[in-house]
Amino acid sequence: MRQCSFDSCTFSITGRCIQGHSESECPHIDEAAEQGGISDQEPAEGDWSRAGAQWEGDSDEGAGHAVLEPTQEMPRLPPSMTLGSEEAESLMCSEYTTMVGIVGLPASGKTACLVSAYLLLSRGQFQGYDFADSRSLMAFEQISRGSRQWATAETPRQLTVRTELADDRQPGFLHFKLRRKADNRFFNILLPDLPGEWSRTLIDKADSTRFEFIKSATVIWIMVDGREFVDPIQRNYATYRTELLITRLAGVLYAPAPRIILVPSWKDIGEFPKATFDLIQAAGRDAGFNITLAPIASFSENDHVEPGDGVANLLNITLNHDRVRPDFWPDDHESKLRNLSAFRSA
Repeated sequence: MRQCSFDSCTFSITGRCIQGHSESECPHIDEAAEQGGISDQEPAEGDWSRAGAQWEGDSDEGAGHAVLEPTQEMPRLPPSMTLGSEEAESLMCSEYTTMVGIVGLPASGKTACLVSAYLLLSRGQFQGYDFADSRSLMAFEQISRGSRQWATAETPRQLTVRTELADDRQPGFLHFKLRRKADNRFFNILLPDLPGEWSRTLIDKADSTRFEFIKSATVIWIMVDGREFVDPIQRNYATYRTELLITRLAGVLYAPAPRIILVPSWKDIGEFPKATFDLIQAAGRDAGFNITLAPIASFSENDHVEPGDGVANLLNITLNHDRVRPDFWPDDHESKLRNLSAFRSA
């Protein structure tokens, strides 16, 4: 390889000698380079590719290839904690996903229900469904620590850890992917694990700022403490609070409303009173909701009720929701015309 020792040589860029010499007559050609040696001169700008080939070796096999192979980045597993709003939205945009909105006061059994579902799936005891995947396994492990430490004969007062979010303004979502045994169909489910204080603030102050995500939900679970409804002394107040929560949700959700499921916990200590459910269902109709009842026993103190009773049925009802689709071109009641403005105002 021939290299010019003239500092201002532009031959490698322009193909013409700046002093008018031909390549064969140039007096600055480095003889050592001409005989195969390597010059100490730094390659001119634009000649780095040729210099790199020379440093790698003069053989044709090495020419044009990098000296070092690019490093291969090791695959990284997801952090597996709860998903943020952006991650949840990304999943919903890439795959069909059922977003569940979960509301309920503290001690209503929200986290216990999620833990029970996780334990049933991990043991292959989830009726009608198999576990397929999860993007939040570590989060499930974290909230289920209390139940795994249950080793005494007496049932502890709390089997799950209290929900605390790193960001008190944003929900954290748990994710399941299930395979339905009947037809091998897969379902993605997003389930928020929220502090009960959020629902208390919604009921007492009508503060719905942290429930914006619930507008994207196709199904909503209203979790209630079943013990309060079995007790005649607490029943009326618990019913009133539930009806007030329904009223608050009506002010947050778009029409048509998603399917609402009333989920009383502690099914193992007694049946949910039918007369009470009739009152709650009537309040739901007044708010534009169709409410379904799905009692559960996340854990059980009753020998006649299995732990996790009703949880698989709750998920089955959730996945087979029948939300009414809105009319794409609703009527404009004033002009009786179907137009875009009518759709936006509906």
